[in-house]
Amino acid sequence: MRQMKIEKKYSAKKIFARITLLIIPAIAIGAYLLWHLNEYYGVLESQWATESLFLATGLIAGCLFYSFRFRFITTTLPLLLLLFIIGKIVSNIYTGEFTAFYAITKFYIFSFLFFTGWLAGWGFARLRWFPVILSSLIMLLQIIVISNTSDITAKKLVLAFAPVLVFSFYIVYTAELVRNMNEDEPNFSWFIVKKLLGFVVAAGIILLLIFSFYKKDFLAIEQQYGGGKSETQTPNKESLTKENKDGTVSNKKQMGLSGGRSSTKRLVFIAKLDNYFPKTDLPNPLYFTYDYYTKFDTLTQTLEVDSLMPSNDLFQPDPSKIPLYFTQTDSSVLLKSKGYLDKKVVSTEVYKALLSPKEFLAPATAFFCQPIAVEKEYKQQFKSAYRAKMMVSDLNSAYFVYNPAGNKVLENFQTQRFNLLRQISNWNNEDSAFMSYYTFIPKGDDFDSIRALAKEITKNATTPIDKIIAVRNYFLSTDETGQPLFKYTDNPGVPGLPSASKLNYFLFQNRKGYCAYYAGATLFLLRALGIPTRVSTGFLTMDRSTKNKGWYWFYEDQAHAWTQVYFPGYGWLDFDTTIPSTEQQQAPAPDGTPPITVQTALFVTHGKVIDVDTLKKRVDMSVSQMIYHDKTFDLKKPVTLNMDVSLATITRDSGEVPLSELKVGNEITALSFSDQFKNISLKDSNSYQEIVEKIPTPAPIDEIKIIDSTKEQQQIAKEIKKQPASLTKIIWIAISILALFILLIFSLPWLIFQWFNYKARHTKAIRQKAYWSYNAAAYYCNQLGYSRDEMSPTQFAKEKIDAHFKTNFYSFMLVYLKSKYSKEPLTHSDENVVQNFYPTFYKTVKNKIPFRERFSKFLNYYRTINFFSKPKI
Repeated sequence: MRQMKIEKKYSAKKIFARITLLIIPAIAIGAYLLWHLNEYYGVLESQWATESLFLATGLIAGCLFYSFRFRFITTTLPLLLLLFIIGKIVSNIYTGEFTAFYAITKFYIFSFLFFTGWLAGWGFARLRWFPVILSSLIMLLQIIVISNTSDITAKKLVLAFAPVLVFSFYIVYTAELVRNMNEDEPNFSWFIVKKLLGFVVAAGIILLLIFSFYKKDFLAIEQQYGGGKSETQTPNKESLTKENKDGTVSNKKQMGLSGGRSSTKRLVFIAKLDNYFPKTDLPNPLYFTYDYYTKFDTLTQTLEVDSLMPSNDLFQPDPSKIPLYFTQTDSSVLLKSKGYLDKKVVSTEVYKALLSPKEFLAPATAFFCQPIAVEKEYKQQFKSAYRAKMMVSDLNSAYFVYNPAGNKVLENFQTQRFNLLRQISNWNNEDSAFMSYYTFIPKGDDFDSIRALAKEITKNATTPIDKIIAVRNYFLSTDETGQPLFKYTDNPGVPGLPSASKLNYFLFQNRKGYCAYYAGATLFLLRALGIPTRVSTGFLTMDRSTKNKGWYWFYEDQAHAWTQVYFPGYGWLDFDTTIPSTEQQQAPAPDGTPPITVQTALFVTHGKVIDVDTLKKRVDMSVSQMIYHDKTFDLKKPVTLNMDVSLATITRDSGEVPLSELKVGNEITALSFSDQFKNISLKDSNSYQEIVEKIPTPAPIDEIKIIDSTKEQQQIAKEIKKQPASLTKIIWIAISILALFILLIFSLPWLIFQWFNYKARHTKAIRQKAYWSYNAAAYYCNQLGYSRDEMSPTQFAKEKIDAHFKTNFYSFMLVYLKSKYSKEPLTHSDENVVQNFYPTFYKTVKNKIPFRERFSKFLNYYRTINFFSKPKI
């Protein structure tokens, strides 16, 4: 009898089923994973097909070998010894140092894959829980690979996880099906095919639901980590800006360290900056700031914005939501900037070419924004404009580190600044939370090496400013041959392994990079020295204009990142350590003529449209705010203004539009440059009622700006709903999907019983009721540990169930078998048995088994698979 069971267990039919249904799918998922790994790990040399062959050989050999009674340890140790001997032979065959290293590396890779396949084959043949373990390991491997990917899209996430999830569902289900297969089942092949088809349908529905449920999360991850790249950008390259759907350019909220930088030489904006060196007409350019990056994600090696950073002095209004010539100010940022020494107010005018209407950038620290009109002759080139005011330090300049050679004015200016800053020796009086935040550096070997380098670079420096200069000098230093130690390049490449630190690769090996590398490295070098530092992003300001002093043209490749250092009393000062790039200093074309003469709007109103006459070209608006000769009025009670718009330009953020686009209810700003508003005689210049009464009717209007408030509110709602993507969001989503899958697996037995239970209680037709009552009772007993095994249905009911629970299962089985196999009608007594059996049976069994025991046994989904894999009666 024992010999018969052994033959059954290791029969050719079962081994064939295991190879066909388990090993071949495992080979397929292994090949997919190897292909994916080859995309990221250069050491694998893109030989995924050959590697898959070795893995497949190990899987098949291990499964076949251990399908019989061979012991694991006594067979595995000789295999390892054999592989070791072959490795020694391979190393002796090749004599060249490089050739030998290459050959032995390939051998170890192939041996590892073969041995991994061998272990997996053993697991499939001998270990019942191996499919669950394998599924978890494969999911973990895929999470690690994806979490180290810099170019992430929703499509890539789905393609990465969908095959792994399908395989996990499949292998757990099918392994137990093969384990419990009954070779004597009539139409056995069709039975297996039917089960697998059912699985395919169920798995497809589950995957569809999962990816539909998490679609927003995948898209959020793509937006956050993929960078919102435009189709025109080079794949796998980082950009400090992103292109919006309307073709405009915006800032990104994170900055990764990739193998290359993508940028173009398109004009983004121009600016007039009223800042000059003291007592000269020499322009003193200032960097235009977008955002501050104070956090570093060690997993994705990405610098990120932290909206909760202490003393947030960033002023970020949306100019498109401010009516023309009205203003928005925030004086609180001046206090948060923590600077009060050697300060002055500087103004700038920004004209946007590709820059998004919503974006605001200006030198630090901005506190004032006023949208202004663009003159008609420039409207094709510049879509919108604004005026900004900033409180800037006399010590700040784009020339903070690098001076044009031979310019004595700039050299003296820099020397004076350094002498002033040498008076600062510590930050002892600063808030401890502020210092802790801006000097934070992660723990770990990678950052310990940066700490050691920082101490070595600055070992001879005494004051903070001298330490900063020492860091600058390190990036400017030369090697033993006199060549520059560091170089600027937009294509620095990446380490061979995706998990390697890109900052360490830049600092200690490659020493080539663009601004993000220099800024990130400087951030941690200075923080390691206890110097409060942050990274600022925006645009590099280059003074290329000789005709129009104070005007600066900003191209897309001037998007830039640099560090800012905090000095007590002086606040945050720009400190740019990026090696100069000659490409960034040269414009793609000569800078054009800026709008030097700017008209002043004499009359500006803001309100809503109440009537539009396209024939007469008249518009009536309800005015809530008004500017007259630079004096602003907030009307307590709205007044109606009739306007002549026959000569007016109608615009949106997207550009000029026809008058027909103007609708009742639109929020608009109307302005006029007409001389008719110049000489209006007023008794009381503070009375808006008198102004409204005396202005011409209809009022001549030169420009109307439509503010789409509904669209803006929707955008605000979207921004509020957007959560900053977690640094480990990919991992958590994968874990939650896996947890959902596990929950589904363990709850499946209970869900199936609920279906049987419902059908048994609510089916009206007596024969059908008998069928469902039998299935519900048999399934319930099976889940509680009372399976039929080799017993007949009546023997199982009488000897195992009725004897233990004192039920009438046997009497019911006689009626059920009669209803199923006999053509005789059921008697009234038989019908009563069917009607009354199941509720009483269920209650009796339930009351005799404690809840905790029932709960634990219903978690065993192997019993469920076993129930459906047995022959049916």
